[in-house]
Amino acid sequence: LVNALDEIASCNEYVVNLLHGQFGEDGGIQTLAALLGLKGTFGDPQVASLTMNKYAMSSFVSSLLPSDIVAVPKTRLITAKDKLDGAQIANSFRGPIVVKPNSLGSSLLTEVFHEPATSGVEVVALISEILENDSAALLQEFVRGEEYSCGCMIDSSNVTPLPVMKINTDRGFFGWKEKSRKDMFDLEAVDDHNDSISAGIKSAARIIASAIELYNIVRFDFIVTPRSQIVFLECNYIPGMGSESIFPAMLEKHGMTVTDLIHWVVLHSKLYTRKSHLVR
Repeated sequence: LVNALDEIASCNEYVVNLLHGQFGEDGGIQTLAALLGLKGTFGDPQVASLTMNKYAMSSFVSSLLPSDIVAVPKTRLITAKDKLDGAQIANSFRGPIVVKPNSLGSSLLTEVFHEPATSGVEVVALISEILENDSAALLQEFVRGEEYSCGCMIDSSNVTPLPVMKINTDRGFFGWKEKSRKDMFDLEAVDDHNDSISAGIKSAARIIASAIELYNIVRFDFIVTPRSQIVFLECNYIPGMGSESIFPAMLEKHGMTVTDLIHWVVLHSKLYTRKSHLVR
């Protein structure tokens, strides 16, 4: 990867980075791009690292917005030094829980347990598998409600929220199983018939995107509870752009294609410039 980026830098090419997940969003490739002086859409390495860290990003959103505007799920961070057993897990939260990696993408190793008191062995096994692939796991309360997603296009002076999409699944959970099979979920544009929810989600997305130095595009995921409370789930620094992915569906509703987006990014790109080191 370093050799490929070095070759691109020598050609003075402009790069639109669409490499998502742990390979393109954790700050690593952003750091390499900054050190090599690459022109493109990589953005700030520190911001990429923040958004990939689900626990840290939720803490940031919690400090930015009051809970009556946007709440975050109760969450426990688990590392390899923590000793867990089934009894501890059962007493962590009331009701169902979600177990997920702190900084892997695509909902890998993410699952909901509706009866944690009787699923202690399975939960501990999943946490152990997560810790083989990530530095931390999350034990999180399962928030009942409907899942929504809102993407944004960001230039040097504006944040433009895209149409909000509702994610419908049979089991009320958008995990790896659902994401890997198109027949297990469907997307519904809600701007036209649910103005209050759409407006609240767009407002939250705009505020979060404006509060940190995000570059070009981003997608935020939320849960809306039966009482219409908006709950922040995570930030996707580089949204997936596959034919069945959520962001292209938002673009289509907005009257754009992925090709149009790339053209827009090249014309309106907000470039990241690494500051010189201060040495005294």
